[in-house]
Amino acid sequence: MLGQRFAESKNSLNAVRLLLAAAVILSHSWWLGGYGPEPQPGGVKLGSWAVLGFFGISGFLITRSRTGAITAGSYWRARFLRIFPGLAVCVASVAFVIAPVTAGVAGKRYSLPDAVLFFVSNLSAGAPGLAVRGIPGTLDGLNDPGSWNGPLWTLFWEIVCYVVVGIVLGLLRPQLARIALLVPFLVGSAFVFSLDAGWGPVPTPPDWPLVPILTFLAGSLVYLFQDIIPANPLTGILAGSLVVLVSALGFTTSLVHLPVSLFLLIGSLYLPMYKVGSRFDISYGVYIYGWPVQQFLASLGLNFAVQPLGFAAASLMLVTPIAWMSCRYVEKPAQLWHRSLHMQRKIPELA
Repeated sequence: MLGQRFAESKNSLNAVRLLLAAAVILSHSWWLGGYGPEPQPGGVKLGSWAVLGFFGISGFLITRSRTGAITAGSYWRARFLRIFPGLAVCVASVAFVIAPVTAGVAGKRYSLPDAVLFFVSNLSAGAPGLAVRGIPGTLDGLNDPGSWNGPLWTLFWEIVCYVVVGIVLGLLRPQLARIALLVPFLVGSAFVFSLDAGWGPVPTPPDWPLVPILTFLAGSLVYLFQDIIPANPLTGILAGSLVVLVSALGFTTSLVHLPVSLFLLIGSLYLPMYKVGSRFDISYGVYIYGWPVQQFLASLGLNFAVQPLGFAAASLMLVTPIAWMSCRYVEKPAQLWHRSLHMQRKIPELA
């Protein structure tokens, strides 16, 4: 079963998340490079597919983290340290390094007060109505002159999911928690299905937060039901086939959540890339630094010299060492500090 396989076997989830982060950069290349409409398999942008994958995997891992935490405080501290140190350094780097360098190279305007506002507001993890998307003047003339870090909006909704799962699993036993998460998942999926089917007033909005939230809940439910889910190639193939089927029928945003989560989680057990990210998991850094790096390259005019794949490749080459430094010097020390606190608390309890 899935739970036993994850407990006993190595997995390649870090590699999968890195591939998803690369897919986000590839997806954004069309928009930031001004190449026109990007391919949309199953009627969904490649970047949106990647976000669904991220949320499904996160739902599984975060639920595991909450059920395994010694205390509620340990869980909340772990989640904070996983997101905010790297985020704070990223938005500071954009506001006070990448943006002024870009503006200087391209002969654009840079305002320190605007940069401070960008930095402070984006410490909210892209909170709707609060986070400022750009620094006026620094990106003038580009395809998206108003945004320095487009993907941050997903972090806010992922944190919302952390809070929901943390509260539900903190208050309820696993059996009741299953119901508490299954009901909103079914209701939300049914509502989005009604929009996909044309029964609602409008179609499903693009980049609607409810869609990745449903995938997070799906991943959480996979963990809560892991002891009855077979973790064999047949289950993975079936899940992958369902992903293809529902996307071909036009119901990606409403019906893909469980199958895509299962496909990635089971697939990670058979993908022979378990060493990728075992020491330095750079997927988070690639995700949050990808957009500003691509804006910088677009300001240099690289998008006029290469095709979308070349632009994406150059972006990945530049963002990889930045993401490694973020992991090595910011994210990993924060997580090691949390683990040291965890052990300090655990040892007295075992004594």
